Amino acid sequence: MTSKFEGNFDMVAQNYLFSSDHISGEDLKYVSEFFRGVSFDFMLDLATGAGHFTTVFNSNIKIAFDYSLNMLKTAIKKYDIDLGVKGDVAFLPFREGSFDLVSCRIAMHHFKNIQHFWFEVHRVLKKNGYFVLIDSIVDIDDAYLNCIEYVRDNSHIRSFSVKEIINFSDGKFRLEDFRNFYKKHDIEEWGRRLNPSEYLFQSIKEQFKKLPENIKEELGVEEIDGVIRSYTDKKGLFIFKKIC
Repeated sequence: MTSKFEGNFDMVAQNYLFSSDHISGEDLKYVSEFFRGVSFDFMLDLATGAGHFTTVFNSNIKIAFDYSLNMLKTAIKKYDIDLGVKGDVAFLPFREGSFDLVSCRIAMHHFKNIQHFWFEVHRVLKKNGYFVLIDSIVDIDDAYLNCIEYVRDNSHIRSFSVKEIINFSDGKFRLEDFRNFYKKHDIEEWGRRLNPSEYLFQSIKEQFKKLPENIKEELGVEEIDGVIRSYTDKKGLFIFKKIC
């Protein structure tokens, strides 16, 4: 049986493959430079989507993991991935200490059981292995942006603050590096990526119009002639190392 969550992404895998929000970005460039000259034996990319994040790492074996079968098929067809595995990130079917690198980009805000996710990442990583996490982060725009994200995509659970994400590491990881990136989103592309009805798409734009002025400023909402054109959110890049 296909879950609602899986079905959402199975139907739009091609949209994510060509998504300007995923196919490129300063975050990808930064990670590529950070790990320049570093070679891994086994890497695991969690919630791989269309597989973009696998391209920035040099690894002998690359395993892509996702809840959506069509996302996995899309990623494997497009990129140099050795194996695709379908499943839930809270229950990884791998032995303890299997990987020297685990990565996850722009996906954690979909996960229902964050504690189990972090437990599993820690379990499958070797000691001194890297966990590279990129996701949307919030601060004063917390409730507003999380609400809009849910209207657009009901598989969205919550974006977290930097402090919350660091606290998830629970002393079992060392934060090796952190960067904050700003990502500008074209409303037409971003809002229509999941193929919403026209009514839902217009509702998403109305949510932006109703925001308090200070939150509009925080999110860099661009409105021209009464039409919402874009907004800018924050992405946090966390490079953790397993220390115990």
